[in-house]
Amino acid sequence: MSVRARLLRAPALRTEETGRSSSWLELFFDLVFVIAITQIGLALAGDVSLCGFARFALLLAPVWWSWVGYTNYADRFDSDDLPFRLLMLGGMAGIAVVAVAIPDAFGHRSAVFAGAYAVVRTLLILLYARARRHVPAARALCNVTMSVFIVGTTLWVISIAVPEPWRFLLWGAALGIEGATPWIARRAMTAVPYHASHLPERYGLFTLIVLGEALAAVAFGVHRTNWQAESIIVAGAAFVCAAALWWVYFDSIDRGIVRQSLLARNVFIYGHLAIAMGLTMLGVGIKQAILYANTGHLPAGDRWALCGGAALFLGALAIVRGVATHAVHDEVLAARTAIASLLAVCGVVGTWLSRLALMLIVCTLLLAAVVIDVSLHLRMEAAPELGPGSSDAQLPRGDTVLAAETAARGQSGSTS
Repeated sequence: MSVRARLLRAPALRTEETGRSSSWLELFFDLVFVIAITQIGLALAGDVSLCGFARFALLLAPVWWSWVGYTNYADRFDSDDLPFRLLMLGGMAGIAVVAVAIPDAFGHRSAVFAGAYAVVRTLLILLYARARRHVPAARALCNVTMSVFIVGTTLWVISIAVPEPWRFLLWGAALGIEGATPWIARRAMTAVPYHASHLPERYGLFTLIVLGEALAAVAFGVHRTNWQAESIIVAGAAFVCAAALWWVYFDSIDRGIVRQSLLARNVFIYGHLAIAMGLTMLGVGIKQAILYANTGHLPAGDRWALCGGAALFLGALAIVRGVATHAVHDEVLAARTAIASLLAVCGVVGTWLSRLALMLIVCTLLLAAVVIDVSLHLRMEAAPELGPGSSDAQLPRGDTVLAAETAARGQSGSTS
């Protein structure tokens, strides 16, 4: 294709393309969210009170939703031409301003935060307006999406003129309206599905970004310590925790979930907000545990960031898996739910444990989740349904497990 043709190319549906992966622009777009997630983590580390956690959620939700909005659009309509690139880069610049305003988003820069976010949403509306013009099959979806986004963006703009704390209530209302888009547009979405492999890959990459904050917390914590034995042990356990969460997520996520029911698709999307929250909280708890490993017990806020973050991550992943497999009595689902519950209990009883002991317990529980997953993989690979001639052999490892479980349930149902 000539350069001139690429400069102005009408959007078209890309959900049926094969072998599609993330573009260079999408990967570049993700980089600005590294800054935003870092800023949100620092804000939570500075205030781990109940109010601090509420503010953390109110900051992370719009940042995450911005990423979701542009990612979901590009999944369907990425044209990689000049208007698309400029609007995507404009969205990046807006998120950069949002990230800069995060430390004082509930102070003197709250108007900057709201204004920058409104610009990010406006540029996304322009993208959908362009798709609406050029893709008749997606016109109904674009109409609903644009309508919801315009209402939400209007509330963000109005909030600039509203005094605090009412301004923050408008933020919550706007997020609630925008976040309901997948449900409001559920009928229109049936005609314009997501890409079965591209979208899960994009959500996995965002999960990697947030997981990277946990690794950064390990490095930062070790750098700030005096390399005492307790701090080194806690840092090692923290690294194992991050590795275990990576293992659990990428070894079991179902890549075909976006082609399943509306409920499964939406739970996958919303579940990743909880996953991102859990990982960000865990990173904060890890850093505090390393920095003060030899000073007694972990304070309540830091303890809930550590234990609650890990529990939230596993709990959200269990729900996403449960909806994807339609299995109430799934072994891995039950195990992850049990481990998430034990992690929550650690948040309560951890007041009587040293930081080192608490970190080692959290590490052990997360390793248990990995062992359970590996055991299931080995058992499923030994099953005759998944032999070398199986049609599921080309599926990613997590999908193979899910396919095996589905086959096993079908077989047991036919013999009963």
